[in-house]
Amino acid sequence: MTRRGQVPPILAILLAAGLAGPARPQPAPVPKEPWGPEQATGAPDTPDAEDAPTAWTPLEPGRGPEWLRVRFRRAVPIAQVRIRESLNPGTVCRVWAEQDGGRRTLLWRGLDPTAQAPADFVVKPRKQVMARGVTIELDTADRRGWTAIDAVELVGRDGSRQWASQAEASSSYATVGGLLAAELAPEARVFHDEALGIRMSAPGWWIRANPALLEAPGTILRAWTRDGTATIVVLRRETARPWPQRDLQDEIASALAFLGAEIQAREVHHFRELRALGLVATGTGESKDGPRTTQHWVAVPRERDVLVFLLSTPQAAFAADERTFEKMLASVEIQGSQTPEQRAEK
Repeated sequence: MTRRGQVPPILAILLAAGLAGPARPQPAPVPKEPWGPEQATGAPDTPDAEDAPTAWTPLEPGRGPEWLRVRFRRAVPIAQVRIRESLNPGTVCRVWAEQDGGRRTLLWRGLDPTAQAPADFVVKPRKQVMARGVTIELDTADRRGWTAIDAVELVGRDGSRQWASQAEASSSYATVGGLLAAELAPEARVFHDEALGIRMSAPGWWIRANPALLEAPGTILRAWTRDGTATIVVLRRETARPWPQRDLQDEIASALAFLGAEIQAREVHHFRELRALGLVATGTGESKDGPRTTQHWVAVPRERDVLVFLLSTPQAAFAADERTFEKMLASVEIQGSQTPEQRAEK
């Protein structure tokens, strides 16, 4: 198991200039629970197809029937209902308009054609219906993994557009995931060790993993996991002498060969003036007959140590997890120096 700006306080500015009366106290915004139905209110804020707490997610994956009911600030004749599906799309099966007096009108039923996320599934009613509420029914039975909805927009025949302002749902992962609020806070999404000269953002909405449960060729500085099967580890290995790129590549290749992994790609990365080596390999590990796992190693040799960023994930999930890994690497800032041989192109 990949999360905002503020409007300037214009009344305070006017008051300081003597142009306005005393400002009335404004109610504090109600925080949204991670993965709760209220995450489907407001404009979309989940830019990538990942298990993000910024979208509503049902309690269990693949459970079958689920529903999300949203309300808008005012009733309009409905031209469109735009449903932003942000993970495992294609599960919407019915969309209803909720009208005053408890009446409801079916706006659409069928097979949701949405194949990629994030994307909008757009429902266009054939007849005119006035409403300010919408219920979205889903069938998640044939989906592996969680389904998520990030936002719902109501477009009126009068040209108006409004995002949902209230929401409730059949179930929510917030029941469990809400316990992770501290882990998902912005300040917890940054790893910084000034003594070791490293600063970086956590990968997507992955949560911290226990280093004691992981094996790695060095000291684990920080570890995260997506769902217990995929991990990203930052580790450090002290060296008696500066390791040149060639020796570093041989060391990693030897470890991968021992695990029965086949190297599929070699890369060069740069963290400002520091040059790094990248290797991608897939294998079954020591068991030889286990599930195939893909690893992406990025090793940064410095004069007194080597920093390693390591993604390990099931082969079938590599493409999606690699995008999260690459975004994390883009946030990395490393201090330190390399010898001319470590910086040399090989």
